Amino acid sequence: MSRICVFRKSVVLPLVSAVAALSACSLSPDTSNGGKANASPPLEVSWMNIAYGAPPPGGDAVGQRIEAETNTKISWQWVPLNGYKERLNVALNTGDLADITQVPTSNPIYETATNEAIQAGVFHDLTPYLTGDNLQKYPNLAAYPSSIWDNMVYNGKIWGIPRHPNPPIFTTVHIRKDLLDREGLPVPTTWEELTDALLRLSDPPDLYGLAMKSTSSADVIANAITGIQNWDVDGEGNFRYRDFMPAFKIYLRWLKQLYDAGAIHPEFPIVEGSETDLFKTGKYVAVAANTHMFTIPDWLEKLKESAPEADVLTLKVLQGPQGYATSMATGSWTNLMIDSRVPEADIPRLLELIDFTSSPVYQRLALYGIEGVHYELKNGAIERNDKYRNEGIEAYTWNDGTYTGADNYLLWDADPARLQWYKEVFDDSQLKSTYSNPAYNLYSPSLVDKWGDLTRDLERNKVKFVMGVLSEEDWDQYVNRLVSSADYVQIAAELKNAYLKYK
Repeated sequence: MSRICVFRKSVVLPLVSAVAALSACSLSPDTSNGGKANASPPLEVSWMNIAYGAPPPGGDAVGQRIEAETNTKISWQWVPLNGYKERLNVALNTGDLADITQVPTSNPIYETATNEAIQAGVFHDLTPYLTGDNLQKYPNLAAYPSSIWDNMVYNGKIWGIPRHPNPPIFTTVHIRKDLLDREGLPVPTTWEELTDALLRLSDPPDLYGLAMKSTSSADVIANAITGIQNWDVDGEGNFRYRDFMPAFKIYLRWLKQLYDAGAIHPEFPIVEGSETDLFKTGKYVAVAANTHMFTIPDWLEKLKESAPEADVLTLKVLQGPQGYATSMATGSWTNLMIDSRVPEADIPRLLELIDFTSSPVYQRLALYGIEGVHYELKNGAIERNDKYRNEGIEAYTWNDGTYTGADNYLLWDADPARLQWYKEVFDDSQLKSTYSNPAYNLYSPSLVDKWGDLTRDLERNKVKFVMGVLSEEDWDQYVNRLVSSADYVQIAAELKNAYLKYK
């Protein structure tokens, strides 16, 4: 019996060693399903996926290796990202689904069409296979944090398997340490200390305090101020939306304070680029972003092109009045669902296939392809060739490993000391964050259908408040109209009913 070589790289292991270890795994047909490849014929599987760029044309060596490793024959259905939602809705409405279908998650987790398909019995209930001891049969899926699996529970059951997993908590503040040192300022540990640093270091128009694109750009500060991330629910099941609560005005006042002092760009909603793109121009003191962002070598190099003296420090989560400056993520922005027409006897084999595509071995196979076919090792470095691009191998890289927090391929070449600090920051955020989104796992048809219209002017009015165009009295009147509206009252009632039923 051949073995599956499950390889996980240490933080200091050179890339060449990682590839050598992958090669040493000797992926072969006999390694799949614990050596069961020859015990039964290949399982024919259809699989519908989002295509980012040009997908594999079929018959490529990586696809063949996946089939050999898992004893399957896969019919890949690649659909371009810009048309995926429409194609998925057609499949849901007609029942013309693949055995495995990639379904984007939303907030709440499933949109109306997916919810209706679940209620109609279109998908298998996977709860018996992915809970308790049964989950341990799929070690790579079992390695996902329990909070990710908790977020997959919908109306009391698990219908989807996490794809594109991310850490459940992974947003913090990054700051220019060189600027702090230049002015003799301490490293901020609280919201107030960050505020002081932003105000004292800002020097518009050459240097702004906080990189902003919207009033949500510093949402982790809103969390720290209010102690709530999204929806709040009390012990009786009554829901309240954070941005409509009185404490949220403290956050808006804080943004206005920075804006009036020139610590936020005067035209922040229309400045070109993302928050991290702005920060990399060297014209901002701080940015709220994923914890690992400024551990990535390429990001730091880009920043130093504009500010050669720049030294970025990822802050441990800042303490605020009611919480810490971080956030809870759902942990997965798509999931995989299995068509109910698939025989139940085949579900374990499909889960074994999905488990393999969640493994470190698969991850490296998809990132590099096969040596001698898609890449060569030259002076210890991997050089991928045109065949890697022409065969669309990158499309296979669904799982970038970020769910583990630090085992992220973007960090493989990171400075060891910086990576070690990042790990400390990441672990710190996991311990201190208490946020949740109690509405995420619940279905409210009014929330899905009417929330967009209800909050159509919400961001615009937040910006007006920050810029001094909208007074506090105007803001209060606007919020009072929303929370007293029939739609908001209905949404809160539907969430309460679902919460009390499935909590």
